[in-house]
Amino acid sequence: MSKLKCALIGCGGLGKGHLARVALMDDVEMVALCDVNEEQFTKATATNLGAGQTIDISNYNLYTDAEEMLNKEELDFVIIALPTFLHEKYTVMALDKGLHVFCEKPMARTPEACQNMIDAAIRNNKLLSIGQCLRFDYGYGMIKEAYESGKYGKLIRLELYRYSYAPIWAWENWYMNFERSGGAALDLHVHDVDFTNYLLGRPDAIKSDAYHKTSGFDMISTQYIYKDGPIVHAIGDWSLPVSYGFRPTYMAIFEKAVIMPGEKGPKICPEDGEAQEFERGDRDMYRDEVRYFIQCIKEGKLNDIVPMESTKQSIEMVFAEMKSAETGEVVTL
Repeated sequence: MSKLKCALIGCGGLGKGHLARVALMDDVEMVALCDVNEEQFTKATATNLGAGQTIDISNYNLYTDAEEMLNKEELDFVIIALPTFLHEKYTVMALDKGLHVFCEKPMARTPEACQNMIDAAIRNNKLLSIGQCLRFDYGYGMIKEAYESGKYGKLIRLELYRYSYAPIWAWENWYMNFERSGGAALDLHVHDVDFTNYLLGRPDAIKSDAYHKTSGFDMISTQYIYKDGPIVHAIGDWSLPVSYGFRPTYMAIFEKAVIMPGEKGPKICPEDGEAQEFERGDRDMYRDEVRYFIQCIKEGKLNDIVPMESTKQSIEMVFAEMKSAETGEVVTL
């Protein structure tokens, strides 16, 4: 089969990360890059994962207008790594051009925008996948496998924490504009919301508290209420000092074991016996999520790990959390 042709829209830190990984795939050809700011093509853009990287742009056609690029290039799919408030516009545009779309998380700024993206994928019979990368992470995957197999007994408690300094490096400082980003609740915390949804499905109810420092919802703390289910708690916070860094973590407490991060990969602490750590090796959730999306395109199958309806449900859960924090009440879903 000939190589699938791809273009990237958005050359910030995450976009360059996707580009670096796709460039190593034998069955994909990255043909074009697009960003409204030409400096982004060669600039090393930071993220909470590090200082970023520069790229050799000599092999790519460069554009500052996405619609022009989509009209001129012969493509099979696009990767969209734009600010959240632009996801709907450019995803729908690409789908309506007859292209498959991999769009970075969060899916969109509102549940209504998410539905518009889903509708566009359905009417064009194209795949839409969202970069909810924890669904491909080794440690979180180990929790899911243990939960579904029952090998450590019942899941008693799940703790998900994501602590960070504010992402003030972005284009036009868009993260700190709540109308554009949705604050830490929709951008940072959505990772753990989505994993909760992936693992356990929609909760029966949600109770949240929030702290507003700069962007609005710079910290959100939520209890997910599942009738006859585990105790589930998650915190997303990007109000911490730069010197604190970025520290995501998890703890899944089963009847017969605890799963938590180790030094080199997930760690299982059994009720009987010694703790065992599993090295992450060459596993890469960012590579693997795009790799699976490409596999779905090639095999003509739906993405059953990251269904677009499921990622919309994760956004709905975040909105329920924000409502609970604003009203001080438990929100039933």
